[in-house]
Amino acid sequence: MRRWLRMIVAGQSVRRLSFDVGLHALAVLADALPAMRQRMAGLRLTEDRVYARHGGETQRLDVLQPAGPGPHPVIVYLHGGAFAIGSKRSHRALAAAYASRGYLVCNVDYRLAPQHPFPAAVEDACAAWLWAAGHVADYGGDPRRMALAGESAGANLALSVVLACCTPRPEPWAAPLFQRGLKPVAALLYCGFLQSSQPARYRRPGVSALAARVATDAAVSYLGAAAEHPRREHALADPLCVVEALPAPLPALPPLFVAAGLSDPAAADSQRLEQALLRLQSPCSAHYYAGETHAFHVMFWRAQALRCWRDSFEFLQRWLPITDAASDPGAA
Repeated sequence: MRRWLRMIVAGQSVRRLSFDVGLHALAVLADALPAMRQRMAGLRLTEDRVYARHGGETQRLDVLQPAGPGPHPVIVYLHGGAFAIGSKRSHRALAAAYASRGYLVCNVDYRLAPQHPFPAAVEDACAAWLWAAGHVADYGGDPRRMALAGESAGANLALSVVLACCTPRPEPWAAPLFQRGLKPVAALLYCGFLQSSQPARYRRPGVSALAARVATDAAVSYLGAAAEHPRREHALADPLCVVEALPAPLPALPPLFVAAGLSDPAAADSQRLEQALLRLQSPCSAHYYAGETHAFHVMFWRAQALRCWRDSFEFLQRWLPITDAASDPGAA
């Protein structure tokens, strides 16, 4: 309840508040499902590890630890929600899908807009990566084998962390990642909202008025007055544009898994990223799913969602393998 009171005080719209309440209600329902209960019974959940402090606020993450002594490969997971809603709690089922396959997962909360506009979320994502690099060994994780994953706004943040790790950046909160020298082995980007600025591009034929409004609201709450005309200091709000501007030959980026439904208004961001990576000759495994909309992969009962999860686990098995991976490739 305190969470939603804070959202009201921060000026969140009724629509966003309703979405957030719905996400957390679905998380509670998911916990009651036999498959989720069985999955969590095989994991060790350590909640609310503090990974950063800003003023009087602490940023926290959960660690989902698979069975066995390890060292386990690691996934740092960044939830979606238009930079304004969602949490590690609402997305625990997605984090558990990776953990049940044998990955140690850091499931990250980060500061939300509009109370905390850019760069708060990406600053927290960078801090979470550095925390994981220094602490996953305490939980049986292997800091030499770490990947990133996220959907929608979380995919934006994950790609920004990739860039901070692999290219020198001027931002004081990004520069330490490149200096640390620990690059992700891979990253998985689902239905990425990879350019948060210039939401007017969503006002086009084939995109509903509601979808265009959601994209505009996300951009304005995250970037404020700079939503349509971002400045240089907003570069990592648009990691797609940063990749598109990289010169070849490219400083090595990790292999990227890119997934989107073709009925998703944001699918064009994934397609642009694929084209940019092809130009740069950087490894990319792109998957598109006909008829599917935004965040379809969370609908575990749908055939295309299960296919997306199988595709992602095949990608992980290639680049960040688990030798004793679960036998069901559709587990999610």
